[in-house]
Amino acid sequence: MIARDLINYTIPPLKPTDKIKKARNWMNEFHIHELPVVDQGEFIGIFNEDLLFDHVEGAQRIEEFHMLSAHLYVDQNEHYYEVLKKAYESSSNLVAVLNEEKKYIGCITVQDVVEAFSKMSAINSPGTILVISMNMIDYSMSEIGRIVESEGGKILSSFIENTDESGAIRLTLKLNLQNGSHIISALQRFGYQISSIYGKGEEDKFEKERLDTLLRYLKV
Repeated sequence: MIARDLINYTIPPLKPTDKIKKARNWMNEFHIHELPVVDQGEFIGIFNEDLLFDHVEGAQRIEEFHMLSAHLYVDQNEHYYEVLKKAYESSSNLVAVLNEEKKYIGCITVQDVVEAFSKMSAINSPGTILVISMNMIDYSMSEIGRIVESEGGKILSSFIENTDESGAIRLTLKLNLQNGSHIISALQRFGYQISSIYGKGEEDKFEKERLDTLLRYLKV
């Protein structure tokens, strides 16, 4: 999934000539703390709610404020991970999206990405969840995938989590089979250490932990 697929078209951009009162009203209406500022297709920056606390006079215009967020954008073809990374690096909840001509085409909130991530995950697919402990140097997704498929299974979802600084990792797999005992046996024959197994009824917990792990990693 790329940035242009996640654009939130309900959030309107401010113009530099707009008054602060409009920014305040829109933030209240859309329940957000930031709004993009655009001038004839050019992305100027992000207007943050914090500016309202220092400047309460409704007659002031957006262009009077110095915004340091002109870099807070992604290309329309960037992966959604880059959206989260950009938001984290700038301590922002909103990222602008630009087209190939560097013109503003919309914006994305962190919540938009989280919701899309949840919908695209394997949460609705029944199956077995395996957690494999190994060293990063021994990690080969192609080999693991080959073993799983040789036993008639498919990997629906996966993620890697570093456990310490020694290079140890945990690889979590969501398989399409509710009974994955033969796949577990095959992996163990190849020397893989299965540290946890979750069966039917654990899918929701797995997907929540998967999302939490992503957000912890990005510190969003």
